[in-house]
Amino acid sequence: MVMRSGQHPESGMTLVEIMITLIISSIVAASTFMFFAGQQRIYETQTKLLNIQQNVWAAMEVVARYVRASGSGMYECVRPANYSDPSVQGASKLISTNPSDGPLTASLSLRPQTGIRAWDSVANQMQWIPPLWIVNNSTTDAGVVQNTDIVTVAFGNGTSGADTDVLLDPNHAFLNTTDSIVLLGANSGNMFRAGEFVLLLVTPSWGFGNNPRLDRGCTMFQITGDPTNSTMLPHGAVPFVTDGIVWNPGGNVPDMLPPAPDSLPPPTGYWLNSGNNSAGVRNFGQLTWIRFYIATNGAGTPQLMMRRLDQPGDASAAQVLAEGIEDFQVAFACDTGPNGSYDLTNLNGQLDEGINDTAKKTDEWWNNVPYDTLPPPGSQGFCNLPMAVRLTMVVRTLTPDDLIDPNLTGNGPLDVEDHRYSTRPTDQYRRRVLSTTVYPRNNKPL
Repeated sequence: MVMRSGQHPESGMTLVEIMITLIISSIVAASTFMFFAGQQRIYETQTKLLNIQQNVWAAMEVVARYVRASGSGMYECVRPANYSDPSVQGASKLISTNPSDGPLTASLSLRPQTGIRAWDSVANQMQWIPPLWIVNNSTTDAGVVQNTDIVTVAFGNGTSGADTDVLLDPNHAFLNTTDSIVLLGANSGNMFRAGEFVLLLVTPSWGFGNNPRLDRGCTMFQITGDPTNSTMLPHGAVPFVTDGIVWNPGGNVPDMLPPAPDSLPPPTGYWLNSGNNSAGVRNFGQLTWIRFYIATNGAGTPQLMMRRLDQPGDASAAQVLAEGIEDFQVAFACDTGPNGSYDLTNLNGQLDEGINDTAKKTDEWWNNVPYDTLPPPGSQGFCNLPMAVRLTMVVRTLTPDDLIDPNLTGNGPLDVEDHRYSTRPTDQYRRRVLSTTVYPRNNKPL
């Protein structure tokens, strides 16, 4: 019998084969680990970006909704160009001797002279509540991140939508703010409820052409008693139980009431006079008055804040709307007519945007480019409530991303609208920008 050579059944791999196998396995394992580690890093980065995008989307939706409703219930309360009310000027008032008659100011210390008159029980004086108030690139307002914008909106929630709901009794002489509001017609108080706000208005002498249109008053009071089956609207100087704010003065405050129309005798502090049957009351519903701005928390994280000005409390009562919002810029536009003439009778229906900010001939937007000059009082005129408002937010991740090398990239804060960085810092945060244009529904000044 012939014996055949072959491998012994108990023989194994040689040392060389084992080493080659181990090397190949190590390479495969290392490659697999690196692949999944990289995928995990990408997943974490995308999760961070998704989170901040959700933050900015949600924040933008809230702010845009309020801006869109700004001025509701304030029909004919938004004052036009060249409007001046000496009763609310002076060092003792909440607005300066050089007030803005449009929506744009440089700080919260300068309030637009437009909107509705209301009582401020904290400062013990009257105040303006403008429908839309934009502070551009704030640098002096405490608690606000420098060079970010602030926007404050106000409107009536549940307002009747009518010009005048009920006329005032012409036989009632409304001489000061403590008199009861007497309505014309039996049971005329049935359309009002305790806790609601009302606006007192008169019909002024309207101007035409270049003549300024006069003030309708738009003085706000809160109904503090039940007016059902009555002709009286009680407005005592007591806080209503639902909000705790005293909106009605406890004594005669002439500054709350505008000067009498030219067709009536103008005694000091008087507004509605006996026999003036054109004066009326508008149901304003519930006041909504909210401010949005950027602040930082104790850890230095930027946050978009929402503060209710129509509720009791101070700035500490502000709520966080979204984290990571590091910049908030607001631009607005109005049709200024040909060559920036502000001619109300010759508008082209367009909101042109350009770079000629000096003459405003090709740019009907404000706050959209650097060094955009604040329009002086009177020049904005009918732009007290803009035709369009563009909201822009820059959001960043809450933690740095070490995949970004701060020494090799120009990664850092972004330039948006008229906010520019003279020296751009470099960091490792990832950012996204969201911008939307809102068209306020109540954008007619008169």
